[in-house]
Amino acid sequence: MIADHEGLDALTMPHLARRLDCGVMTIYGYIRGKGDLLDAIAQRGLRDLRLPGPLPDQVEGILLAWGRGLRQTLIEHPSLPMIFLAQAVVGPGIFRGVEALLGRLGSAGMTPAAGAHSIYAILTYTTGFVAWEIPRTRRGSETDYAAGWRREFASLPTAEFPLTNQILKELGEVAGEKQFELGLTALAAGLAQRRGVGSHRPTTR
Repeated sequence: MIADHEGLDALTMPHLARRLDCGVMTIYGYIRGKGDLLDAIAQRGLRDLRLPGPLPDQVEGILLAWGRGLRQTLIEHPSLPMIFLAQAVVGPGIFRGVEALLGRLGSAGMTPAAGAHSIYAILTYTTGFVAWEIPRTRRGSETDYAAGWRREFASLPTAEFPLTNQILKELGEVAGEKQFELGLTALAAGLAQRRGVGSHRPTTR
């Protein structure tokens, strides 16, 4: 896929027409513009999303499985996080995915309203994390990323950064699976406590 392998900037109508061996106007017979094309790419990419089966029967476990499955799909299709951050993506496939997740969360005792907010809390966290992760530890290695931190720190006067010096190893892990799991588990645990709440507005006293 052009978008995944060459980036969204490379996905132009002339480039796509050359790859498909057709005229540019032929493409416009199927889509109205690049926005429609990106929407279709996003929905097609999400079809590859697979959650482990059988799913857990608890809210927290379902949300963890959703986040982990989504992250894997976004890593496999690196254009998807960029599309989600650039435009709204809505279509039949999205509704089917939401419906299926709401059903599982409902079976675990979460209301549809709370389920919808929880699904999108996990989605936005995961999308943002993968967008952060890809240029740091996916296009390169986690080893190289950690080495970059150490190299830059070595050029500084260590005495001015005693606390940072203690956690330099940890900084090399902030764009990897360990960091993702830290945020995902905390988020899923918090959302699981709100299973009957339809709004995230704080209560006033």
